[in-house]
Amino acid sequence: MIIQATAENFDALLNTEYAVVDCYGDFCGACVVLEPIYHAAAADLAGISFIEINLTQNWQIAERFGIDAMPTLLFFRNGKEVHRVEGSMDRAELNRHIAQMLYN
Repeated sequence: MIIQATAENFDALLNTEYAVVDCYGDFCGACVVLEPIYHAAAADLAGISFIEINLTQNWQIAERFGIDAMPTLLFFRNGKEVHRVEGSMDRAELNRHIAQMLYN
């Protein structure tokens, strides 16, 4: 399941053991490519919160985290950012980044 975030509820949504945040924007072609891959991972992997936030509408989050490319995936463990990656990717690469969050 994908959780839609806003600047107002963002911090509360990170209050979980593991979270992956897809930071995307309007008119972002690479974001469109990543979307079905991200959604498939969310459907397959229980125990991880999959969150999406539109940075075009929630620019405060982009400023706060220093995001200057879209898509950017942020990986959180217990509310703290532990990893990030920019750009689109295939499912195998996404799985590698998730494993890095879980096991490092």
